[in-house]
Amino acid sequence: MGLLHGDADIFDYELSVVRLALEHAPGDHTLRIVPLEGMTQQRILTTLETPNPRINVFFSGYSPVREDRFLQVDVPLTRGLLGYRLLVTPRKALKERAPLADIKDLRPFRIGSGIGWPDTRILSNNGLKVITSTYDNLWRMLEYGRFEFFHRGIQEVFTELARDNRQLLTVEPRIALVWRYDYFLYVSRERSELHDILTTGLLNAYRSGAFMDHFRQHPTIQKALRQARLTDRTLIRLALPDAFKSLNTIPDRFWHRPGEDG
Repeated sequence: MGLLHGDADIFDYELSVVRLALEHAPGDHTLRIVPLEGMTQQRILTTLETPNPRINVFFSGYSPVREDRFLQVDVPLTRGLLGYRLLVTPRKALKERAPLADIKDLRPFRIGSGIGWPDTRILSNNGLKVITSTYDNLWRMLEYGRFEFFHRGIQEVFTELARDNRQLLTVEPRIALVWRYDYFLYVSRERSELHDILTTGLLNAYRSGAFMDHFRQHPTIQKALRQARLTDRTLIRLALPDAFKSLNTIPDRFWHRPGEDG
């Protein structure tokens, strides 16, 4: 399995789900991590299609292009937590701003998002003003007032703020944006047997209860849900663009429900 940043610790939960799938699939299977430092995601995906690839499975955020190009295992790895976004904003501005309650309250403001990120398209399609740049630039632009909010995933936002000592920034405390989105496993269309192994393993893990036990007990998930306090927030649900609508066909039981999943 290829790992884009080469750091297994960052993606410990996602890798643990792949191991769980292999443990619950028929046969004897082993997961070997192949660090892919210095490679772009596009190059990695191209590697999957070569006759003798270095890797045979890769996980990535959903995109219609990937779904069409590869075999996608239709079980979201984080139960859709990747689609729960909190808004980072300058502390001073938060104190001066009226409370936000719905998407109409957000429309006058500008939201920072990455160039080419699927999220950027989702935000724009819902009538929100989006300012795009690179990841590093977006943080600087927020601090300089080029836009009012920067959306970040619940599994990353608090770590990012603490790691980079961004004391002038904070998380908007009352709302969260939500859309159906997640990491999925992708394999070459020539490897249908591997697709079947992963799919069967994940479905078996759900049937036995092992998947939900793992989800509730994993430290990464526990920490993200504890810090995000989703049950205390107003959830503003965004509609998916037509090209993303296949995500709506994935059964509800595979998607997180705040207050019910632990």
